Amino acid sequence: MNLSAVDLNLLVALDALLQEQSVSRAALRVGLSQPAMSRALSRLRGLLEDPVLVRSGREMVPTSRALATRAPLHQALEAIRRTLEPSSQFEPARSTRSFSLSCIDITQVVVLPRLLEALSRTAPEVSLVTAPPLSVGDTFRNLATGELDLAIGRFIRAPTGIRQTPLYSDRLVCLARENHPRIRRRISLKQYLRESHLAAEPVVRADLPFTVEALLEERGLRRHVVAQVSSLAIAPLIVAQTDLICTALERMMAPFVAGLGLRVLVPPIEFGNVELQLIWHERVQRDPPHRWLRETLFDLFNVEAAEASASQM
Repeated sequence: MNLSAVDLNLLVALDALLQEQSVSRAALRVGLSQPAMSRALSRLRGLLEDPVLVRSGREMVPTSRALATRAPLHQALEAIRRTLEPSSQFEPARSTRSFSLSCIDITQVVVLPRLLEALSRTAPEVSLVTAPPLSVGDTFRNLATGELDLAIGRFIRAPTGIRQTPLYSDRLVCLARENHPRIRRRISLKQYLRESHLAAEPVVRADLPFTVEALLEERGLRRHVVAQVSSLAIAPLIVAQTDLICTALERMMAPFVAGLGLRVLVPPIEFGNVELQLIWHERVQRDPPHRWLRETLFDLFNVEAAEASASQM
């Protein structure tokens, strides 16, 4: 039988007729009128070349062919219903799901401690894998293929299918050691440009959430960089032992300041806040585990109505 030529709604009617063995009860079961169910039975008889139901006294009973069809047809329709039902509710406490997140080390230091602590309380068997940062294009592609679940960064333009919501913002500050011979509690623009700088910007093929050089260039300024490190976590250790200064995000630097004897200075230039977005692919927008993880991050960073504000680019 060519299924493409069959009105599959007839199979639902056939299942009801075989379960109820009554046209009126079958009609009530599927929400049809009795005349509509009678017409469906007539079409089924022509399609199957079989009476399907025959009268026996005051009742109707299935033919031998219909009787052989009843169990497998009902099972097949139940399987289809289960397939089309919404996904079952996600239970974090019982899940062993692993999620992948891409962001540079600057962001990992800010996000991971909060997120991992929250997971330990609500989803102790859920694991998190941080993926190395890639180019923006590769990040979008990996979200589309499922190699990545989420990414955090400064994504100015996102293609169709990528959703994004601001997660948090941070500001740039200057770091110098407390006993620096020339720098006290303030630093002027002239002094900032004259001092030797340590640049802490990853030298990977990732598109960075920002670069200090780019921000200075926008203002027609240029600083004197004498060294560059690929990890921001290394920068405060170097600053603490040299006369170099470093411009970096305040949230990242906070854990190092007291322990290493560092001084935090307000830059003499208004850089503005750096906003970091959480991005994901449209294909997981309604997936319960992904939705739960996103909402966990939004709660941790006090993002209000995040799902409503996340619009498809």
